[in-house]
Amino acid sequence: MEFTFFKGAIWQLVRQMDWIAILILVGLFCLSIVCIAIMAFKYAAFRTQRRRLDLLLRRLRAAKTFNEMIAVGREFQDSAGGKVVMRGLVEVRTLLERRTPAGTEPGTPVLSAKDIEELDLAVSQALDAVVLEEESYIPILGTSAAVSPLIGLFGTIWGLIHAFVDISQEKSADIATVAPGMAEALVVTLAGLVVAIPALVAFHYFSDKLRKLEFSLGEVGERFIAIAKFTFVR
Repeated sequence: MEFTFFKGAIWQLVRQMDWIAILILVGLFCLSIVCIAIMAFKYAAFRTQRRRLDLLLRRLRAAKTFNEMIAVGREFQDSAGGKVVMRGLVEVRTLLERRTPAGTEPGTPVLSAKDIEELDLAVSQALDAVVLEEESYIPILGTSAAVSPLIGLFGTIWGLIHAFVDISQEKSADIATVAPGMAEALVVTLAGLVVAIPALVAFHYFSDKLRKLEFSLGEVGERFIAIAKFTFVR
């Protein structure tokens, strides 16, 4: 049994379109599928990262010693905040190996103010890398929101040209001659807006989520530096 859609006026109009208009519609349809996939993926990813980051922050606030922070970092090493902590731990180990004199007992506070600056820079770089990773695919939504209306506008102009060509061939400007080209133009314009509006909303939504995530990651970095100073600097 055929679907009702394939008997509708819009489907009949699509069947009458030329290959340029059909190519535009197919391109917009594929772009919409990509945007929907990105929305679903980023929503799930941000939801998971937000939950784990909140738990990580609670654990870090409760941590009083550097060993407790090491345990927290290992527990959350696969999360966004855990990656920042683990990068900081690697840098602390490097600084301690470089600064601790031979024969000095491990754990002796030996980090200088310059070492703390290097540690702060390493943590900031790790934070930027994590934010850049979490930002992946979001620019595609912004680009889709900007490009889709322009693609629809191209289809609009093409449909109008098609309508004027029909007028010149039929030597008549009645509604029966003009309507197919005009309808073609409006359908392609509508398709562009259908892709652009959700993509624009999703772009701003995920950009806001990313800013909040970055703020929380900054708190993770600050807490790490504070515990490192308390442990290794006198």
